[in-house]
Amino acid sequence: MKQFPHCCLLMVLMHFSHSLHAQHVFFGERNLENPAMSIHFDKDGYPYPNRFIADSSLQHSLGSLFTWYQYHGDDFISICATYNYFPETINKATIDQLSDSIIAGWMTRINTESKKFAAVAYYVHGYRKLFKPTVNVSTSVEEFQLLKENLRTYQNPKAYEVEVYWDGTYDCCFSTNHKKNKQLFELFLEAQENAKKVALGLRKVLNLTKKLQIQVVGHSLGAQVITYSLFDPKGATTTIPTPNQANHKLSICLIAPAIDARVFHDYYNRSTPVNADTTDNYRLMIVYNEDDFVLKKKDPKMGVFGPGANGYGKTGLGCNHHNQAKKLKAYFQQHFPKSEISLLDKTALGKCHSLRCYTTGDELKIVSNFLWMWVVWGDF
Repeated sequence: MKQFPHCCLLMVLMHFSHSLHAQHVFFGERNLENPAMSIHFDKDGYPYPNRFIADSSLQHSLGSLFTWYQYHGDDFISICATYNYFPETINKATIDQLSDSIIAGWMTRINTESKKFAAVAYYVHGYRKLFKPTVNVSTSVEEFQLLKENLRTYQNPKAYEVEVYWDGTYDCCFSTNHKKNKQLFELFLEAQENAKKVALGLRKVLNLTKKLQIQVVGHSLGAQVITYSLFDPKGATTTIPTPNQANHKLSICLIAPAIDARVFHDYYNRSTPVNADTTDNYRLMIVYNEDDFVLKKKDPKMGVFGPGANGYGKTGLGCNHHNQAKKLKAYFQQHFPKSEISLLDKTALGKCHSLRCYTTGDELKIVSNFLWMWVVWGDF
């Protein structure tokens, strides 16, 4: 098998050198026999194959499956063979082909197993979420479990649930240490870029989903993964079409979204046969918390120190900074009158940003009803 020469590998490493200080989140050592349906992306949006990959080797590859494949040619060939793909060289084209084969494998399972359900639901976690159990740290796995358990308590149909994991980076922890907090804010900027690339992988998944009713729920920076997968914000450059099946109906819920409201000015920038000026197949709910100290980027005690919602990445929508959420609803009414948008004020939760705060009692009952509205109306 032909592999990249060392000079090219050096160039690849230089390309990724900006993330040397990032704490990547790896999924190569996950339980491959886990019965829950889950899909996993690296920081560049490449899907993880159904193969054990040591975290240590991924660390040496700077969290990049693309780079890992270059260093592990025999493993690459072996992985390809499990997907009935037999390339003769390792390059971007063959790695992309393997990635498409991995996603196709996911979709075979999703589309087969979801036939008995009224909808497919994709759940996307946010920034700084660890995957492996760690003392005193809430993992993405734990929060997904709480989310699913909470949604099942309501008197609505049950969706076929898919957990979407991605490298949103990790480092610990916000404190009174200004220098440490600055590092976390800078890391958030890197995670934002990861989210945009992961979105294109999720876009492929949504395009291949056969179930007509699709629910997409994202927390925090997971909202950026979702928005960039559903439409093309200004400056986005990709040839991958947005979800474009006219009979798909997508219910989208963003919980404490760590994004700016202006991204939705490009809401209709989609490659779709649906005429959104007449009827829109997207429905949107924004769950915001005006006291969320993480989105406000202020210290949790006094709420005074920190760069604010517009510093180190714009996060104002989820905390309704300067009435962003309410202004967005008014913008929809003026520019997208045929598109449904709902706001849910959860400021009563206090300063908490974690998804677990939204997964107790009846906190998500309105969200659940929103997700199933089309089905309840008999549109399924």
